This record gives sequence, structure tokens and C-alpha cells, in this order.
Amino acid sequence: MTTARTRHFALLLSLLALTAGTSSADTGYTAAFRAHWKRISDMFVQIVAAMAEDKYDFRPTAGYRSFRELVMHAIEDNYTHMGYVAGKSREESEKLAGKYKGITTRAEMLDALEDGYNYGDMMLAQMNDQNAAEVVAAMRGQKTTRAGAALQAFEDTMDHYGNAVIYLRLNGIVPPETANRGKARTGPDQH
Repeated sequence: MTTARTRHFALLLSLLALTAGTSSADTGYTAAFRAHWKRISDMFVQIVAAMAEDKYDFRPTAGYRSFRELVMHAIEDNYTHMGYVAGKSREESEKLAGKYKGITTRAEMLDALEDGYNYGDMMLAQMNDQNAAEVVAAMRGQKTTRAGAALQAFEDTMDHYGNAVIYLRLNGIVPPETANRGKARTGPDQH
């Protein structure tokens, strides 16, 4: 073997040795999913905490959920959607969320939200490169992957967050996320 070939062969062996211990199950995107879930859950908990408790029965117009009903719906959805990530049925998830059916106070709702978001984090922690593409049943029985179910959970939480923003605004309350951004920049509130 020539010296150049020997060096190339040695380089190839070195690269193979470096990658031999690397697991394809640890690309890091699950950690990114968990970090995103933490961020949006913090946003939602903060917005629920920002609404005055005496306004929890506010509804924009007849036929719409009250703020309390919106929060209760979001609590149940956290369990349902994140249950799909773990391959659980809607019925299994509704049983887990059922323990919160009788809660009424803001403190109870905030605790239930925290519990639901922690549950979601546990479900995301079980996802990896090997099982993220597994097909699971999701909303309305549609088939998706575990990763797809996680994305649906993110979408659902942000949908409820957007609703909550409107409820706060209609009550003269600036959402915390907006208020915090406003402190970091000068000029009028843009959101």
C-alpha cells in the first residue's frame, strides 16, 4: 500500500471508530420537542394565571366557552394529545384527565395544567428515533406518527393560547408574553 492509501485507510478507520459509539436514537430532536413543549406550556400557564379569577366565567358572546371552560378543555387536551404520542387511546387519556373534572379555582386549574404539561413531557421523553415514526391513532381516529401526534399537541396548545389571548384582551389584560416583549423593546405594543 502506498503512503497516501495508508493515510486514507487510517483516516477511514478513525472516522468509523468515532461513529461506532454514536447511536442513531440520539439525534437530539426529542430534546428539542421537550424544550418547545416546556416553552409553550409556560406561556399557557402564565396566561391562565394572568386572568383575574373573578373573570373565569367570562365568555366573549353566547355560545362560546367561558374562560374556565377553555382552560378545562385545554387540561383534558394535554392528556389526550400527549397520550397519542405514547400510543394511548382517547379513553385511557380521558381517565387520566378525569381526576380534574370537579376543579373550580384558579389554583386548582394551574396545578392541573402543570400536571398535564409534566405528563406531556414524560410522553415526549419516551420518544426517540426508533419509535418516533411508529404509527399511532390520533384525534378522530386519524393515523399519524408519534412525532406527528406531538406536533398536533403543540398546535392544539397554541390554538387554545390564541383563544386565551383574546379573552384577556377583551377584559383589558395584556397577555404576559406580550407584556414581557414590550419591556425589551421601545415603542407601542405591537400584539
